[in-house]
Amino acid sequence: MKKILLSVFTLSTLMVNAQNVSTTTENKNVVLEEFTGIYCGYCPDGHRLAQEFYDNNPGDVVLINIHTGSYATPQGSDPDYQTSFGPAIAGQTDLQGFPAGTINRHLFAGLSQQGGSGTAMSRGDFEGAGDQILLETSVVNVWGDATVDLGTGIISVDVEVYYTGTQTITSNNLNVVILQNNVEGPQSGSSANPNSVLPNGNYNHNHMLRHLMTGQWGEQLDTITQGTLITRTYTWNLPSDINGVALDPTNLDVAIFVTEDQQEVLSGDMASKTIIFPNTDDASLSTSLATDLSCSVSSTDLTIKFQNFASATLTSLDIEYSINGGAATTYPWTGSLASGAFETVTINGVNVTANATNTVDFTLLNPNGVADQNSANNTQSTTFSGVAVASSGQASIDITTDNYGSETTWTLKNSSGTTIASGGPYADGSTTAQATVNASLDGFTCYTFTILDSYGDGIDAGYGVGSYTITDAAGVIVATGGQFGTEDNASFETGAVSAVNDISSNFSIFPNPVKDVLTIEGNYTSVDIIDVSGKLVLSSEAAKNINIKALADGVYMLNIKTENGIAVKKITITK
Repeated sequence: MKKILLSVFTLSTLMVNAQNVSTTTENKNVVLEEFTGIYCGYCPDGHRLAQEFYDNNPGDVVLINIHTGSYATPQGSDPDYQTSFGPAIAGQTDLQGFPAGTINRHLFAGLSQQGGSGTAMSRGDFEGAGDQILLETSVVNVWGDATVDLGTGIISVDVEVYYTGTQTITSNNLNVVILQNNVEGPQSGSSANPNSVLPNGNYNHNHMLRHLMTGQWGEQLDTITQGTLITRTYTWNLPSDINGVALDPTNLDVAIFVTEDQQEVLSGDMASKTIIFPNTDDASLSTSLATDLSCSVSSTDLTIKFQNFASATLTSLDIEYSINGGAATTYPWTGSLASGAFETVTINGVNVTANATNTVDFTLLNPNGVADQNSANNTQSTTFSGVAVASSGQASIDITTDNYGSETTWTLKNSSGTTIASGGPYADGSTTAQATVNASLDGFTCYTFTILDSYGDGIDAGYGVGSYTITDAAGVIVATGGQFGTEDNASFETGAVSAVNDISSNFSIFPNPVKDVLTIEGNYTSVDIIDVSGKLVLSSEAAKNINIKALADGVYMLNIKTENGIAVKKITITK
């Protein structure tokens, strides 16, 4: 009998020692689910306010950023941060706009967003509602521990739930959520959250919902009486990406929370995390970038971000790169990089004989002076643009605005910074092809086209398909685009005065400066007079004398059209 009692005592002691979740009654933790997107100009401000609330209440707040809705739907080559779980979670909140958020999926009287009737509230109410929850007593405590095994590619989460109080309902739901931090990508309105803006201008997304290990609404718990301890273990084979967005196993977090049903959250917590590195020497190439060339710069800057994917500290690495299939160059790196940590290296001023589009191939070699134990993550390629060469003479700029033309402005400047053509803002209402603007391009000159969108979502973000195109005098498109955020730029240069302008010596133009009447001697079919903004101000059929009295003082370009091409001349009008 004594032996049996001793065995029972020993088993009981082991069970108590094995338990990690607190059995003491505690106040509720906050679970803030924020609904967001990459084209939402006010979303970064919501991220900032949520992060400040999180930082001011360490250990008591769970942040979950859910990309869903029209502002999260990718356009063009932009990444897709959405999941299959987001629409249903957002659908039960009655959200009225973005950003929005729920605090413990609770309905707060008077705080429903923009006159709605649901749990969604505006970003300015996050803190006030959260403070209320933090003062309430919880009937349940949760604990979790996550292990990420980079060798097997499996994340394992141990969960403990302990009930310290009673409820009038008979079941709860347990939710285990995979989040990802440090996801680099685009974001409108990023200036509202400067702490999340990276040096290259991209945005650093955090707390991003990636997966629900327990399904859309969690696993049902049927025994929830006071004093009950529930333990669970969940595993997930980590995919390499979700909707094309890389899933970095070293930047994952696990959130755990318990709900009354699929709505009211009783409490939640963040799991502790351990990463198992199977190799002692393994460098992983994360991202790579090469800067586009410009008229004045014939070299590119190469930037790569790599990670120590090994258990040993990384102290040296060879970075090998090759441009357009040419000979490989090795850049030696030295430092001290802990397991899981990242390092960004920029190689400035790499001279290149560029094509219109160029490819750089990167390879990481010899971590800590030995062979890399996992070569599968060592290589990556990126591209950069050369500088387009335009024919001198009259170019045309065609702008098609989206439904919000009032947000669009643009300029075309020469190498001295003088604006030779500009446009916008335009009218709102529908996708509109604006009137073509002409600009006269001189030889041996660099031109920079800049288009701006004041809202920050470009002219092709789901509100009509906008675009821009610049066509030179020979009919060649030298710049085109439309998918950008706040700003897009394009550079091109003109070489020697092109063949269409070689006939300019066949004409004599006088007087210059001119006051009233301009005389053109030579055979031509018509002439266009263009002002410095690129606007056509006068057009005339072949005539020796042209009356320019109506034109204001200033510099103008003449495009003199002949059967053999176009001659370009510059005049100054002075009254």
